[in-house]
Parts: sequence; C-alpha cells; structure tokens
Amino acid sequence: QIKGLLSSKAIKYITFDAVIRPHQISTASLTSSVTNVSLAAIGADQANASGLTGQGVTVAVIDSGIAAHPDLAGRIVSAVDFTSGVAVVSSANQDGYGHGTHVAGIIGGNGTMSGGQYAGVAPGVNLLDVKVIADDGSGRSSDLINAMAWVIQNKAAYNIRVANISLGHPPLESYTTDPLCQAVEQMVSAGIVTVVAAGNNGKDATYPKIWGAINSPGTDPAVITVYPVNTLGTATLSDDIATTYGSRGPTYIDNLFKPDISAPGNKITSLAASGSWLSVNYPSLLVDSNYMTLSGSSMAAPFVTGTVALMLQANPALDTNMVKMILNLTAVKLQQPAMLEQGNGMVNAMTAVQFASQVDPVAKTLAGPVSPKWSLQGTDVWAGGAFATGKQLFYSKLVNPAVSSTWGNGTLWTNSIIWSDGLDWTSDFFSPTGVIWSDSILWSDGIIWSDSILWTDSILWTDSILWTDSVIWSDSVIWSDSVIWSDSVIWSDSTIFGDHK
Repeated sequence: QIKGLLSSKAIKYITFDAVIRPHQISTASLTSSVTNVSLAAIGADQANASGLTGQGVTVAVIDSGIAAHPDLAGRIVSAVDFTSGVAVVSSANQDGYGHGTHVAGIIGGNGTMSGGQYAGVAPGVNLLDVKVIADDGSGRSSDLINAMAWVIQNKAAYNIRVANISLGHPPLESYTTDPLCQAVEQMVSAGIVTVVAAGNNGKDATYPKIWGAINSPGTDPAVITVYPVNTLGTATLSDDIATTYGSRGPTYIDNLFKPDISAPGNKITSLAASGSWLSVNYPSLLVDSNYMTLSGSSMAAPFVTGTVALMLQANPALDTNMVKMILNLTAVKLQQPAMLEQGNGMVNAMTAVQFASQVDPVAKTLAGPVSPKWSLQGTDVWAGGAFATGKQLFYSKLVNPAVSSTWGNGTLWTNSIIWSDGLDWTSDFFSPTGVIWSDSILWSDGIIWSDSILWTDSILWTDSILWTDSVIWSDSVIWSDSVIWSDSVIWSDSTIFGDHK
C-alpha cells in the first residue's frame, strides 16, 4: 500500500508515525539528599518574591497526564486524553507513568507538602492536562499532533499561552518535512509559546559524545529547545557543567543552531504520582510519598516554561517572537558547557521578567530601564547581551566590539560588555545599531549563512567549536572522539543512562 501511495502524483510525502517517549532518566539511585537550588540558580525565587507567580496564565502540559496532588490543587483547569487515538475530555487524568506530574510540579507546584522546599517556578499558574503518553511511557506522533491541534482549537477557552513538550523522538528528517515540526509551527503561529526538551541522545554505548541529535520536535526553529545542565547541587553558576546525556546541536540535516537555551536538568526533585510506573519501579528515586527526583531534558524544559509564564503575567501583550528573543538575549552564558550544549546560556528568569515588564511589543521600545545584572549569593549574574538563532548571531549595542576578539580565548562575557553602574537597557535598545528587528529575526525559512555575519575566532563563546568557512556542517565533519548524529547512530530502547552526569 505504501508503494502504491508513493507512485501517486497526489501524494507529496510519506513518513513514520514515530514512537514518542518522555525525556527523563530514571535508572540511578539517589546518593545524597537533594536540595532545591534550581529556583535560586535562575533567579525565579527573586521573581516570585516580587509578586510574579504565573497567575492568570494557563500552560498546556502535553505529557503522560497530571495526577491529583496537593501542590497543584485547584489549578488544573481541565484534562484531555489522546492515548486512545481520539480526544477524551474529563475533569481529571490519571498519570500511570508518572512523568507528566513531575514536569507539572517543576512548572507550577506550590510546595504545599514540602513547606515550599520543592515549589515550582510559577506556583500560581493554571495547568491544562493533555495526555499523550500511555502508562508504559510511550505514545505516537499522530497522538501528539492531534493533541496540539486540540490545544490550538481550545486556546481561547482556557487562555492557553504556553505549551510544554518534554517528549519526542530521535531526529529522522528535516524539520521542513517532519509532521511533528509542522504541527508545533502551527501552535506557535496560533500565539502559543512552545517549549520543547532537547532530548537525551547525547551519548550511547558506542559514542561517548554525540553531536547533532536534538530530538523532534525540538529541531524546529519556531520552538524554544532546552538542554539539561548539571548544577552540581549548587545555586552558583560558575561550576555548572553540561550533562553527558543531553542532546547537543546542531539540528540533524538542517544544521540549525540548537538548543536555544539551557536550564537545570540533573537530579531535580518535583511531584511524584502515587502508584505510577516510575514510582513503583524506581522507589529509590522517591524522596517521600509526595516527591521524587528525576534527571533529563524533560526536567530542564519546564524551568523555561515556568519562566515564560512569569513573563506573560508581567506583560500579557508579549507575542511568541518577543518571548523567545527576551529569553535568548538575557540568558546567562555559562563558563564550561560548549555553545551547542548550553545554547544561548542558562535561562535567566530574573532579568527576563524585568525585560518583559518594560517592553512594548507593538512600539518595540522599552518603557523604562532594565538592570542587566542581579545578585546571587553575593555574586553578580549578568545577562548575556547576545544570542544565536538559526544560522545567525545577533548582539545588542551593549556588547563592546573592542574586546569581542577575546571571547574565544576564555574571557568571560561579563568582561566583554560595557555596563557602568548607571547604564541600563533603555528604549534605544531597538535602534538600528542595537538588535536588528524584524518578524523574520527568529525563525525565517530564508535564513542562510551570509557574509554579513562572520563566525570566526573573534566571536566564539568557547574554543570547543569553530564556526568558520573551513568547517563544513555535513556528515564529513569529525569531532575528535565524538560523532555527528547520522543513520549509523542507533537509538535503542535498551540503552540505559544511569550516571546522572
């Protein structure tokens, strides 16, 4: 039948209804007590203290369901289940697998059962439970596509502004033909900020480091793709490292800059779904009957999703383009991970919400000053002031070109930015000498490599990757002891990552 379809001139393209899976790692036992340092690391605790909790914003959690939990009481606005192949709307879903509940807690748990210790980023946000993963931890691309279409149709009814997708499948094709990518583009076009986990294909038994394995639909330039960082259990950012398992960029086939941003994703404690597959099969990961600890890009994505909810509470007029630009621009450049691991840097909730509160997305001006730094345990945390997307690099007028030539030699971004105590981002930020502004800045299909943007040693973030004319992004690129994702890299359900590093 497939051969017959392929011979028809009416058929343009045929692809797999690929199996989708959550991007959590659950095979390692806890070796020490886990403290919640992640909110402090991204400045979310300070944003919460200023009164921002995500109140009035609804996030669609497209996952394995959200179990009833005191930390979410009264804020799950509805539930719909697609695992039977059709939409079944109910007052509540079950989370037989346990993944979606954990993700929901990172986004919006209020910490009721832990005295606030394990609260999420946006503890006042509303959640829409969209179930696409069955109790065995798997689903189908077609179910996810149908779920996204339903979310679009019901956006106004539930005030859905953000969607979290901590699942997907390994890269198989270009985002231009991938049906999941086509579906997420429709969701973004409908005005729903879509945050997607990068995946956990950063290594396998044969290759200790794999590049170019960003999972679908995180391969699409329209979404915000998130990589998991290991904070080593500290709030300070100077010791943060890349996880070994997180999927690195660039994207398979299209060679686009991904991930967009990074967030804490290693040993994250959040809500446990009682009696779920994860709780029953990995009891060592349970902190108590209400909380468990998981790792993976699945856990990193909701930190960004929660931050977006805070931004939209601060300024409901923000559109999807503006949200993505602010997140990328304000992200904190980490010292150790490569640029195709951390993306534009660690999500910076504190500066992002300040920027969001001041920006006028119609006039493209800032109503008032935005501080480019904040204090974390006595250390200044600086916004990056520049970002890469697609195949281009954009930077604001706050980046000092006189010292940019030293970026590739290990100089910190904080030393490469002109800030005086009295200098803030102001309305002239969007001037022609600042960030170039257009509707195509973030994800135009027409973005190409151009002589107008030179990727050389003068604008490297780390010495580990060279973006020059001498490097060809293709299957012929050799990355020392690592590999580029290709047909020769086999992803197996039997692969187990248990090191939590």
